[in-house]
Amino acid sequence: MKEQEIKDLGFEMQHETAESSGADKDWYYYTMDIGDICLITNDCEEAAEDGWEVSIFDAPSCVFKVTEDLEDLIKIIQNNSK
Repeated sequence: MKEQEIKDLGFEMQHETAESSGADKDWYYYTMDIGDICLITNDCEEAAEDGWEVSIFDAPSCVFKVTEDLEDLIKIIQNNSK
């Protein structure tokens, strides 16, 4: 999945500074909240090596790497959220 596709779906960039995270340099990732469900990407460093992917926060074993699958998931969650 490409970073632009994540942006086009409406994910919001979350910046982390090296100082606040204890990392060597600043980094970022994306999130999308739908009701009480949070979708979260891997970070920019991981994405540079393995590509962007999205998981459900607190369910890291459920990973979406194909844009069409992620679009379907978002629609399903939006259609069924109260």
